[in-house]
Amino acid sequence: MRAILKSSLISLFLLTSQLSFAGSFVDSATVTSVEKVYKQYRVDEPYQECYIQETVQNSGDGSATNELFGAVIGGAIGNKLGKGDGNDAMTLFGALMGASIANDAEKKANTTGKKIISQEVCETKVRQVIEKRLSHYLVTVDYDGRDVSFKSNRRPSKDVIKVEVTIEGLGN
Repeated sequence: MRAILKSSLISLFLLTSQLSFAGSFVDSATVTSVEKVYKQYRVDEPYQECYIQETVQNSGDGSATNELFGAVIGGAIGNKLGKGDGNDAMTLFGALMGASIANDAEKKANTTGKKIISQEVCETKVRQVIEKRLSHYLVTVDYDGRDVSFKSNRRPSKDVIKVEVTIEGLGN
C-alpha cells in the first residue's frame, strides 16, 4: 500500500512538473526572408493535329431525281399492263423496276467520272507537359535573436508578424 502511494505521488509530481514547463503565448517576430517554393505537376494539354486526306468520290449528281422519274414512268407502264386484282402489284413492280433501271443508267454513265477530293482532317490529341506551380512560401523570421523558418500558404504582408510561441519541458 505504501509503495502504491509513493509511486502515485511521484507520478503526480512528474505530471505537474511537466505541465509547469508547457504553455504557449503570442509574440512578434521580424520577417527576414520569404522564399517561394515551387512543385512540378504533370498536366494533360490538348492540341490539334491536322493533315490532308484524299478520298475518291463518284461524280454522280447526288440527287434522286432520275430514280424518281424512273419510278413514275415504270409505275405508269405497270398500271397500263396490269388488270383486275393484279393492277396494284404491276404498278408497284413497274415503279421499282423504273427506279432501278434509272439508278443503273446513272451509275453506268458515271463510271469514268471519279474524282479525288482533298479535305483537311483535324484530330484532337493530348500530350503531357510538366508545369511549375507555386506550392507554398518558406518564411524565415528573427525571434529573440534566432532565425526560425516555417511553411505558409500566404505571403506575409508586413515586416513584423505575430507568432505563437510554444514552450514544452524536456521531461528529464
